[in-house]
Amino acid sequence: MLAILGVLFLGLASPAFAAQAIQSPEISSSPANASQILDRALASFSIEYGYLPSFGGNISHPNELTRRLMQRLVERTGVGPDVRPGGITIDSSQYNPDSPALTLVESSSGGIYSSTFGPALYESLNVFPSSSKFIVSVNLGNDTIKLARDEIAAAIQHLGWDRIRALELGNEPDHYAGGQRPAAWSSSDYTAQFIGWTSVLTRNLTLPKGIFQAGSFADDPPTASMTTEEIIDEGAGDTGAVEVYSQHMQVRYQFSTCDPIRDAIATLPHLVNHTNITSYVDLWKPQVAAARSVGKPLVIGEYSSVSCSGKENVTDTYGQALWLADSILYSASINITRMYMHQGATLVLQSGTQANSPGFSWYDLWYPVDSDRYGTARAGPSFVAYLLITEAVGSSGHSQLALVATPANPQLAMYAIWDKGKLSRIAILNLANRYVSTSADDAENLAVTVDISKYVSGSKVSKVQVKRMTAPGIDSKDSDTATWAGQSYTNGTANGKEVVEGLNRGQVKVGGSEGVLVILP
Repeated sequence: MLAILGVLFLGLASPAFAAQAIQSPEISSSPANASQILDRALASFSIEYGYLPSFGGNISHPNELTRRLMQRLVERTGVGPDVRPGGITIDSSQYNPDSPALTLVESSSGGIYSSTFGPALYESLNVFPSSSKFIVSVNLGNDTIKLARDEIAAAIQHLGWDRIRALELGNEPDHYAGGQRPAAWSSSDYTAQFIGWTSVLTRNLTLPKGIFQAGSFADDPPTASMTTEEIIDEGAGDTGAVEVYSQHMQVRYQFSTCDPIRDAIATLPHLVNHTNITSYVDLWKPQVAAARSVGKPLVIGEYSSVSCSGKENVTDTYGQALWLADSILYSASINITRMYMHQGATLVLQSGTQANSPGFSWYDLWYPVDSDRYGTARAGPSFVAYLLITEAVGSSGHSQLALVATPANPQLAMYAIWDKGKLSRIAILNLANRYVSTSADDAENLAVTVDISKYVSGSKVSKVQVKRMTAPGIDSKDSDTATWAGQSYTNGTANGKEVVEGLNRGQVKVGGSEGVLVILP
């Protein structure tokens, strides 16, 4: 059982200003009660289909920033992240083999009413690593099976089965009621259509068994109108068509700029909060259990921190990095298989009361092209979170993790990681809020020192490596000062000299709003 032994408040700096010192946490030497084997593509991406050319470019002009950033992830896990070109714009799309890459029909305010794409759109996906797998999301909202059939056939032709992870019918069909479907549209209606369409498409296109990603529902359990639990009970997987189940943490979560009430509470202190993160993710435990009960994984097919495209000065800060690191690692600990962080732009028709105007989303991990809103194309300050996560996951394909309880420090998130059954890494995130303006004395009070000496024999203490994720504060928006192991990644490559630390008398110090990865020999 993972539990903290105790917390001592020792004067490591001065009697008035002292980092909290934590005794060695109790961590099993073998992965008892740990997660399933971690998918090396745990930290993946959903990209709004209508903005895919901005993120990927094309054959003659590939987006080199995207290419470089994805390569940084491959260097750490050995594989590229999954990519799901999807989102709300997929449900008004159609494929035409004679069309250019992407033609959008927009309102005067920038709302995308419909779109047509041709073979050249698939060039945008060439920028992603050859080991990346794609979720092929197709139009269900239009309720015309021929549109879905043509889009699947095009993906098979232009991507090939070695690049396709799964096929997905529609985006957030639980939101079709009263718009793209009758007002009484229900879970059982979705399940019936899913079974019917997957059966017809499988015969018509000679699809392999177990190739569909089912669900992609928007609303949060347990009050959602459609869930993985429900469609499994209704027989969605009975024909053998389902490979994986998907739900989103994207539209109805705690914080949102879709409406004034949730916009008001979308603040950095609420976001960068371990208790808020874990209590929210726990809502998906029954859905994970339902999928695993039929031998299938559950993924979060689209998510980020503040819905309706994020919030300025909140999700475009370094604080988003801490939220990402804790959200993804904790989700992995409850056996969510992959997390597809959404990348895109504000869609004007999302909400009649939304705060954001058109432009790339405030939560995007990187800004793929120059824009009026963000200026020069660059990685955001939250990109360093994906470096911590991918190094925590590792490249072996045999890692597992578990959350280590720290009840006396509710804003400390500690994850033990075993590799091939051996305790190999410990990720420690200190979510105590440190701002750019926080004084040195106050910052020292937020820091913790964690004693991990019991997990390293005396002769190996000097071989322990510590890599640190840090920035001037959670409200910092400067990508050049958000660093992983001493290096920033604004242009997609490491800038600065790598800094790999060691232990100090068997201890590692983690400042407020910092994360470290302790790599054991």
